[in-house]
Amino acid sequence: MVSPSNFSRDLMDGCRRSPLLATVLVTALLSLMFYLFPQIDLAFSGLFYVPGQGFPAAHIGLLQDFRTFASNISISLPLLILVCLILKLSFPAKASLLPPRMALLFVPLYLLGPALLVNGILKPYWGRPRPLNVTEFGGPWPFEDPWVIGVQGLGNHSFSSGEAATTACLLPLILFVPREWRWQVGTLIGIFVAAVGLNRIAFGGHFFSDVVISIGLMLILAAALHHLIFVRYRDTLSDAALEERLTALGYRWADDRAALRRRVRQGAASAYRAARSLRRAERSIHPGAAARAAAMDVPATAAGKPASPNPITPNLS
Repeated sequence: MVSPSNFSRDLMDGCRRSPLLATVLVTALLSLMFYLFPQIDLAFSGLFYVPGQGFPAAHIGLLQDFRTFASNISISLPLLILVCLILKLSFPAKASLLPPRMALLFVPLYLLGPALLVNGILKPYWGRPRPLNVTEFGGPWPFEDPWVIGVQGLGNHSFSSGEAATTACLLPLILFVPREWRWQVGTLIGIFVAAVGLNRIAFGGHFFSDVVISIGLMLILAAALHHLIFVRYRDTLSDAALEERLTALGYRWADDRAALRRRVRQGAASAYRAARSLRRAERSIHPGAAARAAAMDVPATAAGKPASPNPITPNLS
């Protein structure tokens, strides 16, 4: 029989060896805590609620500007990665501007996390009302626990936080900075993620659990992608191997574009020849068509020169 102390020790060792196991376990424990103690959410949101005013932080211009800034920063990373990927494919002879594994990690992370899981599944279908909409803070709907599907219908609701998920996707950036800088960079990104989540809570847009669980879900996805790219298939998906494949793909696309341009030119030439053949056929069938066509072929300078009304006859005497 396994003793509790040995089980705890084995579990801790497993979490140290597997970031994926650690993130799944921590997210599950936090979800259970919020489910068993819903007063945590109500108490935390209550810090920003003023009776008769709602959540006044939502009307502070500086905090609104920070929300816009954070959204732009969060979405700029996948856009930058896509631009660099397009440049590499457009100029295959040049080296990639960013490590190829960065695109392999972040593009699926943003698509599967904020786009599909949070904004595509959880927010539309779970139906948890936002803090500003629950009866405890002057709204019409009853409070719902996290992971519990609400009853007020479909829509863009509180669980879970899309902005917290999007900013949490920045955390894996520490994998692509030198080791001696990872602690500092990770701390800065963590502060930024926490500030974004706190801002949404202060606005009455999300509960504390919405933010925490969103971050946990994104870390689970990031840990799974990290395991696949950096551990299980680290040789097949190394930066050197991916660079070679991107280069080959870029050259293949260049050949395809050149072939397409040739087909377009050939099509244009064929259309021109067909038009000339049609004009020749028209001349042979319709009387007077040849004269009209010949008149159309007169050079512009000659055609535009007016005829002299009184031609001068040379004096031969």
